[in-house]
Amino acid sequence: MHTRTYTKGIGLRISTGFLMVVLLMVTLTFIALKHMAQVNLQMKNIVENNNVKVELGQVMQDALHERALIMHTLPVLKDPFMQDEEFIRFNTMGSRYVKARQKLDSLVLTDSEKEILSEIRVLTKKTQPFVQKVVELGFEARSDSLAFDNIREIAIPKQRMIAEQVRALIVLQQQQAESALNKEQLSYEQARTLMFLLGGIAAILGILIAIVVLRHVTKQAALLEHQALHDELTGLANRALFDDRLKNAVLRGQRQAVTFSTILIDLVRFKSINDSFGHNIGDLLLKEVARRLKASVRKMDTVARLGGDEFVVVLEALDHANLIQFTEKLVETMNKPFLLAGHEINVGISMGISSYPEHGHDCATLINRADIAMYEAKRKNTPYVYYTDKIKKKANLNLVRA
Repeated sequence: MHTRTYTKGIGLRISTGFLMVVLLMVTLTFIALKHMAQVNLQMKNIVENNNVKVELGQVMQDALHERALIMHTLPVLKDPFMQDEEFIRFNTMGSRYVKARQKLDSLVLTDSEKEILSEIRVLTKKTQPFVQKVVELGFEARSDSLAFDNIREIAIPKQRMIAEQVRALIVLQQQQAESALNKEQLSYEQARTLMFLLGGIAAILGILIAIVVLRHVTKQAALLEHQALHDELTGLANRALFDDRLKNAVLRGQRQAVTFSTILIDLVRFKSINDSFGHNIGDLLLKEVARRLKASVRKMDTVARLGGDEFVVVLEALDHANLIQFTEKLVETMNKPFLLAGHEINVGISMGISSYPEHGHDCATLINRADIAMYEAKRKNTPYVYYTDKIKKKANLNLVRA
């Protein structure tokens, strides 16, 4: 009877010890999982909030750019109907700018963001009368010279001040997001350490749980990183990832003396296709264009969607002869009909091409010159144009003549 009582006591102590270990393991697992879930949620919120902020800032920046182009265009237009159309676009861009700024105001902002937005509001209020004056002059006959003087000396400098503040806002948002993600990454590292301790205490079972949780966290982190750097619709690199890839290409070019080319691509008739067939077909078209672009390049090259129907390709280490061959092949590929939901759709492309180091030694210059070439392609109604100094001089000459 004494033996039975002793055995029973041992079994009770073992069971109690086992239950305590299990309880400790469950408690630590719960704490670790809760902490990791919080980290994941915070990282997701940071990525989503930052994406919204950067996108709104980009909308403001694009609207300012479009309004500046319209101010240059109005004085040279003689057709009153075309003037009215440009004036409507001017007001539309203004509304888009204001709505984006108001949406930013409605978000949770830091003190630094609020300060920059306040400065943007003040500058916008001060600038509006001058901009309105330039637009009015654009409608008046025999006022081209006065209009361009006002554009050059008053309106554009003031618009540029607003654009600089918008750029500063975007940079600040990116820096804050990076800082917050680094902080959350540190929290993630601490949670991972806790999971390793749990594995040591709970032995094999703890290790298995740690592996499962870590794999889940890693998968979630990879998914969030992919979402932050890729276009949601097409899966291509987004503007942030493209900017990073282009900077790296420039650095490689400087260190290794290699060339690369930047191709800006805009779809022809995309708006009319969207209006005729609906946005669902428009989205399917963008996805198929992205697939064809991706299939046309090498693994070392970059294909990105900058927004809307605008794409960009960075071709690494490609000489001029192969660049011509690639361009012709891409035109042929894009000219093939797209079969989408029972509809056969034809869409053209306009491409502007610049090369490093021939056309520039930094990202901004290369993009700017590819953009100039793309608009020349649109003007000529041709699939592509390679940038040359002649094109730039011609563009400047047109402005001077106007």
